[in-house]
Amino acid sequence: MVLGVMLLTCVMLFAWTRLNPSRDAFPLFGYESGVYENGMADNALPFIPRGSADYNRYPDALLVGLRDMIFSPPPDLPPRELTRTADSPEYREVLSDFAYIRGNIFLEDPSTILLPEDIDVPAFLEADLRIDPTLPGPHVLIFHTHSTEWFIDTEMYNPETGIVAVGRYLAQILSEQYGLEVLHHTGSFDIVDDVPNRLGSYERMEPVITALLAENPTIQLVIDLHRDGVLDGVGPFTHYIDGVPTARLMFFNGLSRRNVNGQPVPTAWLPNPYRQENLQFSFQAQLAANRLFPGLNRRIYLRAYRYSLHIHPRTLFVEVGNQYNTLREAKNAMYPLARIIAEVVLAER
Repeated sequence: MVLGVMLLTCVMLFAWTRLNPSRDAFPLFGYESGVYENGMADNALPFIPRGSADYNRYPDALLVGLRDMIFSPPPDLPPRELTRTADSPEYREVLSDFAYIRGNIFLEDPSTILLPEDIDVPAFLEADLRIDPTLPGPHVLIFHTHSTEWFIDTEMYNPETGIVAVGRYLAQILSEQYGLEVLHHTGSFDIVDDVPNRLGSYERMEPVITALLAENPTIQLVIDLHRDGVLDGVGPFTHYIDGVPTARLMFFNGLSRRNVNGQPVPTAWLPNPYRQENLQFSFQAQLAANRLFPGLNRRIYLRAYRYSLHIHPRTLFVEVGNQYNTLREAKNAMYPLARIIAEVVLAER
């Protein structure tokens, strides 16, 4: 009986995603299950033996380690004068309705539960999340817990054409257009002994990124940049901004809380002391996206565990498009993403 219900549910979800490709789709792959915080990839990546022709083509793509790039703003960059756009009082009133934000701002995975006490809307709206861009040293850290995430027109194992290349583009825009010094970590956490393996990548990420933060205390914003994975038939997540095809964005939060038979149960073995701060950041960024680029962002996706969101109070977990988007569409999304980030961390209030 239970198995039958599960199979029927899967069939209905599959049919729903095919019939409603424009709606928010659950990210069905690339997230955790079981002991580790993350699960297998959407499709298991093939093994490339050391010394093979393909391996020799992209030897650096299979290196696990510290390969960072610093993006410094041009010395003659004039100060950016950003004034934060504001939501109308009427919309703020709408946001006070928990049922509204639960259905329009957030998308809950069945693994977790969002509670009314999680979202203090007035406090979230008034939270000052700005950073100090005058401090000497990196202000932003970008990294990729899953570096082996590619796009439909890119070469597997070539870091110049996957999510790492998209992160490099975001770092460049934040630096050149907004005057932020950005540290981009390009090492891989989802390759073990030259074999792609996402199981345990969050555990491998943590000591490296924690050490980077300790070595660079001027970092005030951390971005874990991903590409989503979806079922066949969903198609690309594409939005057009002034006629330009742009991969849709999705912010992601782990609540460190499971849904057990309809009851919220904390994941005590995976605590996140910054859950509220992370939620505040993604909430403000989502509202900024909806104001500046209506339709670009999918709803904030909520899941049970914590992923990389416990390493810093300002951590933004971002999904860029999916495996059916092109690299150009993903890169196009970095312009509005940088503007959204600037709206939260730089704009005058």
